[in-house]
Amino acid sequence: MAIAKVNGVEVEFEPGMTVLQVAELAGEEIPRFCYHERLSIAGNCRMCLVEVKPGPPKPQASCALPAAEGQEIFTKTPMVKKAREGVMEFLLINHPLDCPICDQGGECDLQD
Repeated sequence: MAIAKVNGVEVEFEPGMTVLQVAELAGEEIPRFCYHERLSIAGNCRMCLVEVKPGPPKPQASCALPAAEGQEIFTKTPMVKKAREGVMEFLLINHPLDCPICDQGGECDLQD
């Protein structure tokens, strides 16, 4: 077992887990659109961004990042929130509003 900190809370985890999985063990909910535990990791929606120390200065996709011993994971910093807002804005700007083949067509909150 290894130990990492998620928003200051120590969490024990199995080697091979991702940062997203470790955060969930700590009870943190991280938004994501492309991640599913039974599918291969795509990491392309970028909604699951977190700050990790030690690590790069910019937010990282938690679904594709392996957790490491002694890592500090931050899910609610201003930088993370701003990055997620930017990703969501980009997704909504590029989202088609004419959805005849979508199951939510006519009942979609984005169409209101």
